[in-house]
Amino acid sequence: MNPPDTVPANAFVNVTLSGATKNGVPIHLQRGVPRPNKPFLLDGLSDAVIGKRPPKRLPSKLPPPGDMTLHLSLGTKIGRGRVGRVYEATVDLKQSSPELTNMVLPPLVVKVSRRHDAKRLAREAFYYEEMECLQGCAIPRYYGLYQTTIPPATDFLPWTHDKVNRRPGRHGDYSDESDSESESEPESKSSDKDDDDDAEDEDADSQVYSSDEEELPTPTILSILILERVGGRIPLRKPLSDDVHEDIHTIYADFGRLGVDHCDIRYFNILRAPSSSESPLPSLPSPFTQRTYNWRVVDFDNACKSNMNADFFRGYHHGLLVRLLTNLPWGFLCNTYDIPDHVLKLDSTLK
Repeated sequence: MNPPDTVPANAFVNVTLSGATKNGVPIHLQRGVPRPNKPFLLDGLSDAVIGKRPPKRLPSKLPPPGDMTLHLSLGTKIGRGRVGRVYEATVDLKQSSPELTNMVLPPLVVKVSRRHDAKRLAREAFYYEEMECLQGCAIPRYYGLYQTTIPPATDFLPWTHDKVNRRPGRHGDYSDESDSESESEPESKSSDKDDDDDAEDEDADSQVYSSDEEELPTPTILSILILERVGGRIPLRKPLSDDVHEDIHTIYADFGRLGVDHCDIRYFNILRAPSSSESPLPSLPSPFTQRTYNWRVVDFDNACKSNMNADFFRGYHHGLLVRLLTNLPWGFLCNTYDIPDHVLKLDSTLK
């Protein structure tokens, strides 16, 4: 008997979400187009450390796009970030395309854009596709970006904490985007007790959008990402093995080979890869080092491509990762990108 086929990343064209509205009406979404941002180009440096442009995306190994339908039941919220919340997702095979019955999917999560952050989530989708060769290896497997519009009268449960009023000029669907965001806590399966001591209060999950205007009477764009479920964080207050250090440093070296700057190295964005008992799909070896990693990196809404070469990236990432990883055994979360506002203001006055 032949083994079942693995579902390719571009197999689905339609996705239905149940359990996402108060009245039980399902949400129907269609495959969306990822949204790239401008590359970050360094100049004035030697040709030995930068190129004229970022490296081109490697050729895709995916088959032609499929036309299958996927029906998912939204479950418990298990994570949150600047631009989205992450939910458990259960595949309903009876309501999905029949050929899916004889194919293999790993456990899935759905990352749902916050109200007015659909564009930012579409930008994250761009980097999952850009790093196709690292899916299932250094980043979670990715099964697409899907979009729809939510009418004003729809009580969409993932947006319960997001107020409708919004001041023009903030990033999102109505204006250019800003990098002023709340702290991220992205996809995770579970948290150890030590992690809970450092977790944010649940109140931090809400984003208040103030405005003098009345509530916006227009439909709001919704974006979702469908991703392989990963989770479990690096243990705090425990020594880290050399393998953990090497895995994570090598993962970021792989990003550098693709010219991708994560721009978000932090504790909450490095999660454990699924074990063989948790997923029917094995971890894949790196196409660059042939090493199989035990960790995955998530949250690419801040990412950009850069013309730094792989060696420059390696040194740049090394300094940031050393600061993060060497402090975890002491219980300190030294996230390089979490600079307090008062420090930024002080720095700006000194220039």
